Amino acid sequence: MTTALSAAATASGTDPAVGTAAVVAPYEGGRPWPQAFARHGWRTVAVLPEHRLRPPAYRNAALPAGYGGTVVHRGLRQTVKGLRALGVSAVVAGGTGGIELAERIAWQLRLPGPDPASSPLRYDRGAQAARLARVGIPAPRGIRTACPAEAVAWARSHPAAGYLLAPAAAGAPVDAVECADEVRIDTAWPALWHAAAQHSGSPQLVLTELPGRRRYTVGTVTRPGPGGRPEHVVTGLRADAPAGTGAPSGSSARVLARYTVRVLDALGVVCGPATVRLGYDDTAGRGPLLICALAAPVMTRADDRPDACPNV
Repeated sequence: MTTALSAAATASGTDPAVGTAAVVAPYEGGRPWPQAFARHGWRTVAVLPEHRLRPPAYRNAALPAGYGGTVVHRGLRQTVKGLRALGVSAVVAGGTGGIELAERIAWQLRLPGPDPASSPLRYDRGAQAARLARVGIPAPRGIRTACPAEAVAWARSHPAAGYLLAPAAAGAPVDAVECADEVRIDTAWPALWHAAAQHSGSPQLVLTELPGRRRYTVGTVTRPGPGGRPEHVVTGLRADAPAGTGAPSGSSARVLARYTVRVLDALGVVCGPATVRLGYDDTAGRGPLLICALAAPVMTRADDRPDACPNV
């Protein structure tokens, strides 16, 4: 079981009473949400958007096994009514495509969680970079667009050692492409544009300057702390190739952790697990830079302290 799954199940499973969790849009990768929640005594029901509301790649995806029931999402009011009737007391996004709907459902069920009006901050690379720029947190310069000519024009006006081209939706199963120059951006665009549209339902791509050659992945879990303020706990920190195979430690780990906490606060993460990908830019002392964050929220009435969550 992944760290995110364990953290998610733990976050909703701390209430001693057996509950029912709704998993929204669980057609991405067949993650074992039912098994994760069952370990804590929870039942799961799947919320499946009807075919016309799904990204093209998932229109014919079958429901993974193990769910105790299914609610087909055709409209918010009908979905919320069905989940209330099933006694749902926790909501989790089954993947990137379920984050906005999960937050809207939780809001209607009056479960704790972020304002769904800001949902793109929890998964959209372009929205995340814009937010960090507004609050003064270092982030790579970039542009979010569906037009290749706009991206190439931006690159020409922002010379850099290299560029990173990726779907706007973090977590989409589409690899980002490193581009040395405008020619490579133009060449890589069509295939990436098509893949992004198929898997996220949006053709928007994000082009940024390269966020340094050292790359890291940080796992976190967030729960309400004293006074209701979110508290973020780092549950895992690893160096990605080509940064090296060993996990950073000492002052390096502290710098990455502090930056991650600032990012999570800026993106409005208030509950559940998140995966944060960082680059490290040694030039001009810039330090850590956000590549993307994916916060699959767990909304529940449980109000436990994050220090009760194990490092898994």
